[in-house]
Amino acid sequence: MRSLARFTLLGAFASALLVLSSFAVSHADGVVDEITLNSSTVQVVHNTTPNTDVLNMSLNVTDLGEDGCEGGADDFIASGFSVTIFKGSCGFVTGFVFSYTIPEYVAHHIGSATYGTYFALKPPGTVSSKIVAVVTPANTCGTWNINFQATGQDLEYLDTNQIALLLNDSDDSGPFCFDVTAQIGNGIVKPHHGVHRARH
Repeated sequence: MRSLARFTLLGAFASALLVLSSFAVSHADGVVDEITLNSSTVQVVHNTTPNTDVLNMSLNVTDLGEDGCEGGADDFIASGFSVTIFKGSCGFVTGFVFSYTIPEYVAHHIGSATYGTYFALKPPGTVSSKIVAVVTPANTCGTWNINFQATGQDLEYLDTNQIALLLNDSDDSGPFCFDVTAQIGNGIVKPHHGVHRARH
């Protein structure tokens, strides 16, 4: 029984290494990635109570498409996207931190402007996001500004600001890895105010 358990664990570990190795070479072959991360701000707030950490991200993303835009599969509003965060860098990830897939946004149209909203439970917390379509560059499937927040999470393992941010669209042509510097800090602890007696 012990030999079987040891074999199973080694197999799982080997599979994880194979998966991570694909991220490590994602920028080494000179091929232009389908997804471009134009800008990013990533903020992690650690709180003293377990499972109450907060992840905030502001991303500007362009999807270059693959064989056209695949009937909306490369449209982040219509088909969503996946995001994963590892501690470390794309060349050397050291540990999984967070992952989530937004299947699609609720689309809204005001005049010529299009944006999407999303909210869901991610126990013990929540995920909320707003995406806004901006001017689409020629020969691309779209560019979007994305605000993403996950509350009530366990992000304790993320204790260094160097992270690998992985993005994937719904046609699963990625994921594509980007080295990002995160802002990491502690939540504000409100001071306890006792009862003060008035002096006479």
